[in-house]
Amino acid sequence: MKGDMSHLPLSRQTSTGDVLIMKFFKFFYASALAVAPGSCLAQQASLTPPPANFAGSAPDTAAPSIIAPAAVIGSGQQVPTASSPWERELDRWVDVKEMSFSSRYRSETASDDTRFFANGQQRSIVDGRIKLDAAARYTVNFHLSSGQTFNWAYSDVIKPDFATIAGSALGAVPLPVLQKLYVLLAAGYQMPVMPSRGWEMTPRQLFFSATPVDWLTAEYGSLGIDKGKGSEITTYDDDGYLTGERIRLQSPKHLYFDEIAVTYAFEGDVLQPNFIDRGDHLKKSNYHQFLVSKNVSKRLGASADYTFDKKTHTVREAAYIKLPETKVLDAVRAEFYQRLNTVYAGPLPLASGSGFGLTAEKALFHRLKLDAGYEQVDSKYGATVDNQVQAVFGFSMNGDSYSTGKHVFAHANVKLTPSMSLTGFYIHQTVAQPTGEFGFVKEGFNGGLNIDLKSLLTKARVM
Repeated sequence: MKGDMSHLPLSRQTSTGDVLIMKFFKFFYASALAVAPGSCLAQQASLTPPPANFAGSAPDTAAPSIIAPAAVIGSGQQVPTASSPWERELDRWVDVKEMSFSSRYRSETASDDTRFFANGQQRSIVDGRIKLDAAARYTVNFHLSSGQTFNWAYSDVIKPDFATIAGSALGAVPLPVLQKLYVLLAAGYQMPVMPSRGWEMTPRQLFFSATPVDWLTAEYGSLGIDKGKGSEITTYDDDGYLTGERIRLQSPKHLYFDEIAVTYAFEGDVLQPNFIDRGDHLKKSNYHQFLVSKNVSKRLGASADYTFDKKTHTVREAAYIKLPETKVLDAVRAEFYQRLNTVYAGPLPLASGSGFGLTAEKALFHRLKLDAGYEQVDSKYGATVDNQVQAVFGFSMNGDSYSTGKHVFAHANVKLTPSMSLTGFYIHQTVAQPTGEFGFVKEGFNGGLNIDLKSLLTKARVM
């Protein structure tokens, strides 16, 4: 039957919904580009697989662009497009790696059963680079997103925001936690305001990258956080950022490791994701990381690092193992950390600690991606938070959906069309927090819709 595409693979199908959305965003993007091209070119769930090239910022002359002169359909088949001269010229300069919009409902209760989240949220992301030379050895990289804190790219848009809910729940906090709060307030700490509402997008990352020779890359500006083969469970939130510089050495023939990365930066400004507002901290340094990564084989990749962050000393190890032959699992990730010293928040000691995360991944029916696992993060993991009043309430710098404690968790991603997918996440605490400690996450659920705007715009070019 004419118009029936059910016999085609998912990557070649175009649903009625996709067509309508494509037409809208094609019109929207063309209009916006005509009115404000600079804004268009300046303007990302936990299921993202590990990068094939761990180096990440090494030059990639074949990297896909949002307006590439040929679209890739199915398994590598290219369909020529009638790109105009200005489009080809734009491809030379701009490489947009991600443009997405997500909406979800989030529900979450803390260890004392206080419900801190029960609202609708949105996330908007644009990630890419401006190529200063044809080989993309010199680039200006940008990552714009919604969200108003280090951990949160999602913003509240429906029902009360986090600050309102948290303020009303303060009186129900257990007495031992309130006693710690009073001690910190007496020591000069202030109660922070945690904004979480709005649609504003800001540059969380904005940095210059230079690769003068194949084995050396230097980065300077607002950077992402290098996790090696680990994830946000035992490192830092995927939405996090640093202000400083990084050197990457990629010469396994001479150095054994596929990559050696050294980062000197400022980690902080939890309530200032906008790099424009914290650019002066390029002159400061309270974060040093030394990381090595090695792809031992086609199936096994491993990394290890030492990180100094605000007087804490932490060692991390991680491995990612591909297991497609088992037919049961596609891959497994194991990650561990050890925080080696005790630090103090005013008079309160934050003892050393350790933890780990185990995650198994499986894809089914070409449409469904699943992962599930177990995480154990010690209650003092918030030792590196700017304001220790936040840490008293379980706020930590790792992924906010995981936080501290012992949990089982699961993700699901269902592909509705090549450009739209449903996402879901569930986490549940298996062991109560230690007496006197407050856990930010006892049980949590979120579910929503993700739209790949880059894919839609690419389709619009093909059509």
